[in-house]
Amino acid sequence: MTANGRIGDDGVDDPRTVVISSPEELIASIPSMLGFPPGPGSVVVICGRTADGHAGPVVRMDVDGLLGGPGSPPGEGDGRDGADGRGGADGWGGAEDCRSGEGEPSPVVADDGPARGLARFCSREGVTDVHLVVVHEDCADGHSAGLRAEDAAAAFEYWLGLAGTQVVGAYGVGEFAHGSPWVDLFGMVRGTQVDPDSTEIAAVHAFDGRVRAGSRAEIERLYQVRDHGACDDDPHGRGPARLEGALEVDRAVRAHEDAERRLEDGEELDDDELAGIGRVLLDIAVRDEVYRRLAHRGLCDRDGRRLLWWSLARRRPGRERSVALLLLGAAAYFAGSGVHARSALEAAVAADPANSLARLLLHGLENGLAPERLRRVAAA
Repeated sequence: MTANGRIGDDGVDDPRTVVISSPEELIASIPSMLGFPPGPGSVVVICGRTADGHAGPVVRMDVDGLLGGPGSPPGEGDGRDGADGRGGADGWGGAEDCRSGEGEPSPVVADDGPARGLARFCSREGVTDVHLVVVHEDCADGHSAGLRAEDAAAAFEYWLGLAGTQVVGAYGVGEFAHGSPWVDLFGMVRGTQVDPDSTEIAAVHAFDGRVRAGSRAEIERLYQVRDHGACDDDPHGRGPARLEGALEVDRAVRAHEDAERRLEDGEELDDDELAGIGRVLLDIAVRDEVYRRLAHRGLCDRDGRRLLWWSLARRRPGRERSVALLLLGAAAYFAGSGVHARSALEAAVAADPANSLARLLLHGLENGLAPERLRRVAAA
């Protein structure tokens, strides 16, 4: 199979592809594809091309019952409903993070909801083929665990087959580590994993400055951190910010761009300057113009916008923090990094439940809206 190495910093799909030619490389590439190693109780689905020729998402789902019964806890991180309109896509070409929904139970795996939801998604997007990796501590060596992993894979194969999507391969692993065993769930083949850091996708991501987290929870915590001495009381009350006229909006956008350029040059912003930038971003016209320009030109590694929004998110009160997290989440969404997009957008809603644009983008993630479609809408 082939997989996109990344989605470019300019917001345009990078034409580079990575050819994956063996189960060992496919399995070892998953932590880099997702941005973290998925834990036990997960089913990872690597989708092939969609009907419009774009790379499909890499999907991680928590499957209730996979670890030992319907009451067993899901894998690391908080699960979400599937890509079937009920919840939880973490992004397109990055990661989708789902939890089982309602469904008819299979004999071993308590819930077929994730498989049914994914089948609807693949049918809608024209995904013709997928690879599966089931994560269970003992599935490569233990008989009972192996049967559970096989049942999980069979449930996905059944529902995806009804939708016209072929399961090309299904593998079981206990963890993602050099030398750990893997097993073909639909055959007699076994093997040992290669180093996850040695794959071509890992090399591409390292070159692009992407850092792989130890877990999904680690990514979520990243967007919840506050600086010591951060301002938590909104000095302007809860009323909406409104600038008078297009000239005031243009002046505010220029002030935002000046601040980002200064940060790129290594300067610092004092608290009063940061407060001024945070306040004008509460104006919907200013926020939307910054968002529109982000859609035209995504973030690069040392982008001053990223530095500015992180400063706002860590130092300013709830509403200003929420807008900054919204912009960081949108940047991750545009770049195809679904797990970062979801974590940032959920933190934005937690900081300000009235942030309707953050909720709208979360809805797009939950319904599998592809980044390039979102960019087109935002750029308009």
